[in-house]
Amino acid sequence: MTDVYRKWGRVVRYENGVTIHVEEAGEASETDGVFRAKPAQTRVSVQHTSEVSILEGAGPTVEAFVAQILLSVRRSHVERLIVSAGIAQHQTNGVIWTEESRRVHVALINPPLRVLIDLASFDRTVIETVAAALARAGDERAAPSRIRLAPNVSAALLPALAGELAMEQTGGGFDGKGQPIETRAVTSDPPPNWYRPGYAVRPVRAWLNIRALPFGSIDSSAPVAVALLAPVAGTTLRVLCVDGDEVYPTTVDATRIGAVSRGEPTWYPHAAGSFGVEMML
Repeated sequence: MTDVYRKWGRVVRYENGVTIHVEEAGEASETDGVFRAKPAQTRVSVQHTSEVSILEGAGPTVEAFVAQILLSVRRSHVERLIVSAGIAQHQTNGVIWTEESRRVHVALINPPLRVLIDLASFDRTVIETVAAALARAGDERAAPSRIRLAPNVSAALLPALAGELAMEQTGGGFDGKGQPIETRAVTSDPPPNWYRPGYAVRPVRAWLNIRALPFGSIDSSAPVAVALLAPVAGTTLRVLCVDGDEVYPTTVDATRIGAVSRGEPTWYPHAAGSFGVEMML
């Protein structure tokens, strides 16, 4: 049996001073365990009711958002800035669906510190908050006894805690093989759905769009980790901590989750997607 997947898309992408417009058409198939990918032979006009809004208007364009960031953040602190907006149509197993996306990746530096931020919206709040904190950062300190993780930090942590913390896969849409994504508990069992990061990459089983289930209470007076410090690996995290008027880098053991906020979660592009809310260690 042959599993065929096709994708057609348009993307506007800015990376470190260069803006490009890309159109792609790809096709992937797998027969008897052999995976093949190639440019698609057919062309599809990727039209959508909100195509103009995501690629050209309604909210900041890629170029406008980049300009806003470079005006509000010291250019000497911006090591890397990648911003994109895209729309894609997918077809596989008799299912056709359209997805829109916005992605932002920022690396900010204040040597020797380097923070990483990944977002799925053109919201400058997180970037400006982290940049302001980074500019005031002092020397490394021991982690406080209790610390909050900002949503952008907790979302990056969740994929490493799958099966260890009470979480659920959030339903809606289709996976990399055109199967519906259903809401269900995340367990140590093999995930029921498939993640396909691109047409030229073989899909893998993964928990999609995961979120931690709320419990406990958040101490709003506790210091807060506002950003991840590179390098990032596993559940031992180096973070940029804001403690009143003090800002400092520290290392935390992120396996000891003490509380998960009941606040409205925000989706972040980590692994196969995760929802971030404030968490307490």
